[in-house]
Amino acid sequence: MKTTRKSTARVGAVAGFAALALLANPAVGSAAVAGSFHATTSDGVIEVTFTGISSPTLVGCYVDVVETYGRFETRGDVALTGDPGSGTYRLTVPNKSWTYFVEPTCVDADGVTSLSGTDHPPLDLAGSAAMLFSS
Repeated sequence: MKTTRKSTARVGAVAGFAALALLANPAVGSAAVAGSFHATTSDGVIEVTFTGISSPTLVGCYVDVVETYGRFETRGDVALTGDPGSGTYRLTVPNKSWTYFVEPTCVDADGVTSLSGTDHPPLDLAGSAAMLFSS
């Protein structure tokens, strides 16, 4: 379970930096993450593309991929470039016949912005989804 510990450590570090930024400059507390992502599947690969990611205090973004019955889950960092930022995360899934949930998350000084519930429908290998998110 090294991956879980590393992911937990990364999230803790990101949250710590966001809290430190908020303490250093309380005015940034009104910042908001905005942008969109598009998730597609093809031949056992899930690809999540972030576009238009913007926040004056953006710390970073990541993607959680979870199999419907909890048989597989992972978290991957998304390297963003440009302003507003864009980037892609690719994952080869362990079983093409399973259905997966994809949840994009970004962190800024205002906190964590993520989609939840019905905002992120499951992906099967024939499906794709596109969503907008804003804190």
